Amino acid sequence: MTPQKKKEFFSIPNLLCYVRILLLPIFIVLFVLERDGWTAAVLLLSAATDVVDGFIARKFHMETELGKFLDPLADKLTQAVVSGCLLIRYPIMWVLFLIILVKESFQAVGGLLMYRRMKSIRSSEWFGKLSTVCFYTVMAYLVIFAPEPSFLASTLPIIVSTGLMLFALIRYAHRFVQMVSQEKASEQAASVE
Repeated sequence: MTPQKKKEFFSIPNLLCYVRILLLPIFIVLFVLERDGWTAAVLLLSAATDVVDGFIARKFHMETELGKFLDPLADKLTQAVVSGCLLIRYPIMWVLFLIILVKESFQAVGGLLMYRRMKSIRSSEWFGKLSTVCFYTVMAYLVIFAPEPSFLASTLPIIVSTGLMLFALIRYAHRFVQMVSQEKASEQAASVE
């Protein structure tokens, strides 16, 4: 491994992403054991590392291509694991879980295609960050308070999170279509010259 790759691999933001991924099996075990307080603490720690890694990367100019891949990967894994676990308590979560799978699959395939063409990874947008913050907030609420399944106590927050996730999916799809259109226009202009 080259010194530059080693530095990138072990940068503080990337280390925080590794921590977030390593917290997932701990979350699952605590959730299954119904240790709601500890489960919530792990989820909140995961959310904190998500915020801190992005802040450090931008503030100290430590953004890397690996970090642009790891951060959304950790988000995707966290969202899938947390919503998958909460399906046990709240059957309505299947809608959110399905949208997460569709959104993240679309972003993974779209991101890979764009990376192959442009050799860089685009950072997440405000709407993706908003849906992630809402997701963490709703999931922490559901884990900490474990409300009974009812419309106001659990279903409405899940619907709000689902709506924002769907909004992010639509916006990312729109952005992807725009990027592909711009790429094709650039190729056509280059071929004319």
